[in-house]
Amino acid sequence: MRIIACTILFLTVLTSCNHLRDIELYQNQASKIDPLESFVYKDIFTDSKNTKLWGTKTNNCKEVVFETSNNFEGEDHLYVKWNKNDECKFIGIGFPWGNYKSKNLSPFINSAAIEMMIRVDEEEKTKLPMFFSLVDYSGNMCVSKINYLDIEGGVIDQNWTKVRIPLQAFNHKRKGVNISNIKELRIEFQQSGSVHIDDMKIVPHEHNYINTDTEFKTTYNSCPIHIGVGSQYWWGINSKYSSNFKFAPNSIEGQSESLIVDVDLSEKNSWNNFGFAFDKWNHVDISKIYSTSALNFKIKSSSIPSLQIMIVSYKGDKRRVQRLIDESNYKEVQEGVYEVLIPIKSFNNYQLIDWASLKEIRVTVKESSQFEIGEIQLVEFRGNPRSPKKWIGK
Repeated sequence: MRIIACTILFLTVLTSCNHLRDIELYQNQASKIDPLESFVYKDIFTDSKNTKLWGTKTNNCKEVVFETSNNFEGEDHLYVKWNKNDECKFIGIGFPWGNYKSKNLSPFINSAAIEMMIRVDEEEKTKLPMFFSLVDYSGNMCVSKINYLDIEGGVIDQNWTKVRIPLQAFNHKRKGVNISNIKELRIEFQQSGSVHIDDMKIVPHEHNYINTDTEFKTTYNSCPIHIGVGSQYWWGINSKYSSNFKFAPNSIEGQSESLIVDVDLSEKNSWNNFGFAFDKWNHVDISKIYSTSALNFKIKSSSIPSLQIMIVSYKGDKRRVQRLIDESNYKEVQEGVYEVLIPIKSFNNYQLIDWASLKEIRVTVKESSQFEIGEIQLVEFRGNPRSPKKWIGK
């Protein structure tokens, strides 16, 4: 009898343990539910039948049409053509997303993006003068735009192209926007242009960089600093759309890679700009050394090309400073090889940029050119910003 009783007790305990494991398993599964999966307002625009919009009335600055041909999804898609002038202070449209119900985006603010399909009628575009705003119920808004890195294939053309804007890029905290109580999405159009838009929604998204004040920051207190390291951190180099830029082994000093440039601006829509991150799209802090630093690189060419150099920061009242290089910035160090030196202090309004939050360098080729560029770095410079050539080789 004791044996039977012990056996029954053991089976009872074992069954209870399995029951507890089932409860624990279900609890763990429940705790791992993706908050985006349970978000009921993922669709922002599908078509005019299922989506409400405001700002669709045509005027002297804007034409809004629901086109029924060549849609990506649904019965029609959105076509907007605009030309900003003195008659219009604001050109835009709004999406009463979820019929103006409150949307809480905070659970997936770092892991989701607004995705849409876009195409244009003419020319290839790497950017569009469009600004996207998330607006809360207090009227506060935070703004972002289309970044080259989040355009599938790097260019918008006549084919439907997937474009994403990470929710994190809206920087809601800095603008005081209640991201847990969002009212609507707005699009403002600047300058002039036209665009087709379809299938706008919230999707999961893995970010190339974290837009934050405290994490993923690289601080430098001395030079030299090698920048543009890693071809995956460059943009504008895409052989599928243009052969103007391509990476190749460095023939100047035989180290690392360099960029081969062959731009003919007489060709229609010739691609003439590229850029690269200071450090893997991290925020870069050179605030202690920028005033005694200069951008330095080498160019191999029969003559020095006309280049516009732009420094871009993540934050600050002024986020871009630029200048054209001229004869004072370069010196031929061997036949056909030029060393270029651009002091930070020679950039117009350099004092206004946030040197503790640098993002990237952008280069625009201003005239038809063939050259090789490499060995890009930030170096110490204590000479005269107006005569940097004298400092080369020191």
